[in-house]
Amino acid sequence: MATYAGVQLEIETRMETLWVDDGVEVRYENEARKLPTGDHIQFFVRSGLSRETGFSGGKILYRRPGWIVAQCFVQAKKATQICRTIADAVIDIFEGQQFSGITFRESEVVEVGSNEGFYQINAKVFFDFDFERTLP
Repeated sequence: MATYAGVQLEIETRMETLWVDDGVEVRYENEARKLPTGDHIQFFVRSGLSRETGFSGGKILYRRPGWIVAQCFVQAKKATQICRTIADAVIDIFEGQQFSGITFRESEVVEVGSNEGFYQINAKVFFDFDFERTLP
């Protein structure tokens, strides 16, 4: 697994497989759907600046960082603790895990607050994966 597209697919597949709360819809970017009216998560995979980590046998080794963002929304009339519980559940799926060559590290939770009938908390988990490029 060496591409950002491949990593995104692996991460989204893990989320789809391990997310168990049927009352909270998970929406992935570039999905054409109506705007949700109930509790939901907007799920994104983002990439950072790759770093060269070494050279071996005609190959350059890179470490590619990234992060997931789960924007967690609950209806504003509900308790904010429900939103925190959803954010914690997303973090539990990824933080400290390693699969398909992807290593997940630390996380952060940011309370955004209420807007347009929803209360929002964002959960972010950082990851790295390694890539090698053969020199011509």
